[in-house]
Amino acid sequence: MRELEYTVLELEKESKKTCDFCSKFENKNNKSVHQIRSRSKVTGEWISDDMVCERCEEKYWDDELSKCNRCGRLQTKLDFDIVNGKNVCYCIRNNEDLEEKELPLLPHEEISQSTFYERQISSLQEQLNETEEALEIEREEVVKFQEKSEEWSKRQKQELLDWIKQLEEENDNHKEEIKRLKTQLEQLTSQQVAQIEVKETKRWPWLKIKK
Repeated sequence: MRELEYTVLELEKESKKTCDFCSKFENKNNKSVHQIRSRSKVTGEWISDDMVCERCEEKYWDDELSKCNRCGRLQTKLDFDIVNGKNVCYCIRNNEDLEEKELPLLPHEEISQSTFYERQISSLQEQLNETEEALEIEREEVVKFQEKSEEWSKRQKQELLDWIKQLEEENDNHKEEIKRLKTQLEQLTSQQVAQIEVKETKRWPWLKIKK
């Protein structure tokens, strides 16, 4: 397939033309908003100018617009053959010779100013798209990191709360055990005191009389 450069350009003046890629039946708002200019990558030769609506421009950036496998042209609604229900490109209808050698410009030749700027715009658009894609990936990574951080924080917080609850329960158990042991100690002390009094009474009966 011949390699083409595609450049999305502003309309030179307010255009009333409709989109070259869709019809009113497909899209009620198919008013053209930009034009897509195609040129040969090798020679800079102009190939086509196609009007594009907002919806079809999005398809262009998403690489969803059909291209001719032979010449690389974007396939418009005018290329659709109603008889066979398929696209028949300009290059086939006009038997365009694509086998001729496309020689690069000689050192003393210069490309046209418009071609130069279109190539600059096309290059910048590609860089912009790459930057936007990279930025979107970074944004997604940041969101994922934030979600993971929030999830981690929640998990850590819950683990800490569970640990505090466990310590409180252990603390309550310790308090209950201490209380139980104190009660047993008091009971034991009372029993010991009673036993001592009984022994003393048996040994010295007169002490009980004095009391």
